[in-house]
Amino acid sequence: PRGPGVRLAWAYTGRIPMALTVEGLEGHVRTVITARSLDEMSAFLEPILAVLASPELLGRSFLHGMGSNSSRDYPGVLEALAHLCSKEHNPWAVEASERIRAISLTVLVERPVPAEAPDLSGDSASAEDQVSCDLSVSVHKPSGSAPLSPASGNCAVFATSMLLVALLPLMADALPRDANGICVIPHRHKMEQQAAGEDSMYFNSSGRLAFRTNKVCDNCQTRIMDRHFYHCAENCDIDFCENCHHKLQEVFDAFFERSGENKDEDRERRHDRLTWVITVMDRVAYQILHLSPDDRKHLANEFAFEWPTNMFERFIRVVIDVVNAKVVHVQDVKDIQSDEKFWYAMGLLQFLYSANALPCNTMRLDEQNARGPKIEYDHFILEGINKCEPISEWQRWRDHPSAKVPEVLDMDEFGLTADFCSFLTHNNLVPVSFRRVCLLCDIWEQIQLEMGRVIPLHVKVRRTPCLLLEDVLKSFEGRSDSELRRPLRVTFEDEEGAGPGVTKEFFQVALRSFLDGSTEQRLFRYNEHERTYWFNEEVDQRDAFRACGILLGQAVLNNVLVPNIFPKVLYELLLRTLESPCARPVGLEDLAAVSKETAQSLQLVLDYGADDIDTVFGDLATNHLPAGCPLSQDTKAAFVQAYVEWYLSGRIEAQLTPLSEGFRAILGGSVLLRTMVDAVQLEKIVCGGSVAVDVAAIRRGAACEGWSRAEEADYLGAFWRIIEDFSESERMQFVVFVTASDRVPLRGWQDLQLTVQKNGVGDDRLPTAHTCFSQLLLPKYSSTEKLRQNLLLAVANSEGFGLR
Repeated sequence: PRGPGVRLAWAYTGRIPMALTVEGLEGHVRTVITARSLDEMSAFLEPILAVLASPELLGRSFLHGMGSNSSRDYPGVLEALAHLCSKEHNPWAVEASERIRAISLTVLVERPVPAEAPDLSGDSASAEDQVSCDLSVSVHKPSGSAPLSPASGNCAVFATSMLLVALLPLMADALPRDANGICVIPHRHKMEQQAAGEDSMYFNSSGRLAFRTNKVCDNCQTRIMDRHFYHCAENCDIDFCENCHHKLQEVFDAFFERSGENKDEDRERRHDRLTWVITVMDRVAYQILHLSPDDRKHLANEFAFEWPTNMFERFIRVVIDVVNAKVVHVQDVKDIQSDEKFWYAMGLLQFLYSANALPCNTMRLDEQNARGPKIEYDHFILEGINKCEPISEWQRWRDHPSAKVPEVLDMDEFGLTADFCSFLTHNNLVPVSFRRVCLLCDIWEQIQLEMGRVIPLHVKVRRTPCLLLEDVLKSFEGRSDSELRRPLRVTFEDEEGAGPGVTKEFFQVALRSFLDGSTEQRLFRYNEHERTYWFNEEVDQRDAFRACGILLGQAVLNNVLVPNIFPKVLYELLLRTLESPCARPVGLEDLAAVSKETAQSLQLVLDYGADDIDTVFGDLATNHLPAGCPLSQDTKAAFVQAYVEWYLSGRIEAQLTPLSEGFRAILGGSVLLRTMVDAVQLEKIVCGGSVAVDVAAIRRGAACEGWSRAEEADYLGAFWRIIEDFSESERMQFVVFVTASDRVPLRGWQDLQLTVQKNGVGDDRLPTAHTCFSQLLLPKYSSTEKLRQNLLLAVANSEGFGLR
C-alpha cells in the first residue's frame, strides 16, 4: 500500500487499520485516559491515530445508519476528541494532542500529490470503498454509477470535513488574543528598540514632551510620539510603539503560561507550536480551493446542512482567528500579493461565507419564507484589518476599482489575481471602520484634485436653535457641490473655541435644531415606538432639507459620528439616488420601521386569500394599480410593492430629493461609496454601531488627568467597578452622559477615548462632562457610596441627543 496516511497507520499498529464508529472512538478515548504509563497510552491511542492518518479510513468512519441513508456523527466525534485533548479529563492530554497535531501535518500535505490506491484486500471494505482518497484528490464516480453517499463516493469531501471536526478542539483558542480579543502572533523576526533623536523632540498641544518619529504603530495604528519604539531587526516594514510592544509581549507570555508550555523550550520550537493552527489552515485552504467545482459544492453543502450550527460557528471563529493573526503581517512587505498563503486563507473564508449563505436558498415544507444564513454574516468580519494601513489599501483598490467579491464556490479553477489580493475586494469581510477611513481617502483625493490646497469652509453660527438653523442655511446657500465638499471650520458667535471638539458639538446642536424645528412645522416627525425620525411630508422647505443632507455628508467628511436618528431605509434610499448596485428594493419590513400600522394593513392584504379581495381592499388600491386593473389574488403582491414604493419615496419626494442632493454633494463623488457599501454599512459609517456597552474596553482606552498614582489605583479603581456594576441601561446612560451619543465607535468601545479628569474635592458637586471631548469631570468624594450616588444622579439627568 502507498500513500503517507496508510503507511503511517500501519507503522503504528502493525496491521491493516480499521474504520471506527463513534462508540469505538469513545471506547479508545476511555482506555487512553486510564492508561498507566506513556507506552500504554501510546498503544491505546494507535487506533485513533491510524484513522486520522488515513483519509480513506476517515471518509468511512463515524457513520449513523446504513447505505444511502447514512450520515456522519459530527457532534459525537467532536465530543470524544475534546475529551481526549482536555487536561481536565485526560492526564495524557498534552502527549495525545501533540501526536494528533503531528498526524494532521502528515495528512495535510503542503502541496498535494495524487496518491495511488492502496490494496485493502482482506479488509471488510467494498470495492467502491477501496478508492484512494487523499484529501487533495477529487474522486469521481463513473457515469451511470449509483448516487454518491457518505459510505460510497467522494471520500475526499467527507474525510476533509471529518478531519476538521477532529482537529477543532485543538484549533479553537489556539492563538493568543490581545486586549481587544483579536488574535495575534509574534513577528517572525526579532523586534529591536529604536530611539528618536534629540532634534526630533517637541512639545505637543497639551504641553507634553513628544518626538517626531515619522512612524505609525502597526498594532494600535496611532502615530508614534514616544522616544523609544520597536522596529524589525530584518528591516520589515513594521513598527510598534513601546506600549504595544510590552503589552503584546505580556500577552504572549501569559498565553504560554496558561498553555503549560515549557519555559526553557527554544524559541523556534515554541513558535512552531504556536503557529501549528496557522499551518493547518494554510494547507486546508489550499486543498479545499483546489477541489473540483462539484466537490467544492459538495463540501459546502456538508458545512451548510450537516454540520451543527454551533460547530460551524466555532470553525468560522478558528479561520477568522488565523486570518486576523496573519493580516497585520501581510503589510510587512511591499508586495502583499506575494503572501500566497494568506490570500488562500482569505479564499477559504469566502468559500465558507458562500456555504453559510446556502440555507438562504432553501425553504422547508412548513416554512412560508426562505431561511436565513446558517450564522449571522457579522461573524465573518475581520476586525484585525483595522490594524492595517487604510491609505495603502485604498491606493491598491484604486488600481482595481471594478474588482468584485469573488464567488469562490462557483469558480471552475481557483487562482490568485491582483484583483483578488486586495482587502477591499473582500468588502463583505472588511470592518466598517476600515472602510470608512478608505472612503475618506477617496473623498479627500477628490477634494485635493479639485482645489489643490484644501481650504476649510468656515461656518459661524449662533447657539440659539432657530438662529443656528438660519446661520447654517445662509452658510450653504448658493454654494456649488465642490464649494460644499470641504471640511468645516466651525466657530460659535462670541466664543473663541475652534477645532475637532467644537466641530463635534456643532453637529450635535445643528442636527438637534433641524429635528426639533425652528418654525411652526417641524421638518421631521418623531416615532415614539421606533425612537427614530421620518420626513414630515406636509413641510415644503427645500433648502432646509438640502442643508440636512449636507450635514449628514459633512459628518462623515469631518470624522464625526451622529446619533442613529433615522431608520435604515433612509440609507437605502440614499444609495438608490447614488445609483449604487448595492441598493436593494424596499419592502414591508422597511415600511414597518416608518409606519408599523401601514405595514400591518398591507400584510393583511397579502394574507387575504378570498376572491372578494377587491371588494374588501379595493379602495386602498385605487391609486396604486394601473387603470382598469382590479385588485386580485394575482395582483395583490404588485399592489403592495407599489404602495410601499409610494409611501417611502413618492409620498415624500419633495423632502427626500433635496436631502439626497445635499448628501450626494458631499459624498457622491466617492466611487468606493457608490460601488461597495450597502445600506447597513452606510448607516454604520454615518452613525457607528449599536452594541452592549463594554466597560472593560472603555477603561482600556481611557486616559486620566490630574490624579495621583495612588488615586488612580484606589479611587478610579472604585469608579470603574461602580460603572461595571451598573445595569445595561445605566451603562448606556453613562455613555450618553459623557459623549451625548448612544453609539459605539466604529472600532469598538476601546476607541471611545474617554478622559477622566479630577475636578476638585468635595461631596457638594455632581460629575459633569464636556461631551464634545468625551471628557468626564469627576470630583473626589468622601466615600465610594457617595461616588456611586452622585454618578447615578448625574447620568440619570442626562438627556442625550436623539433619545427620548
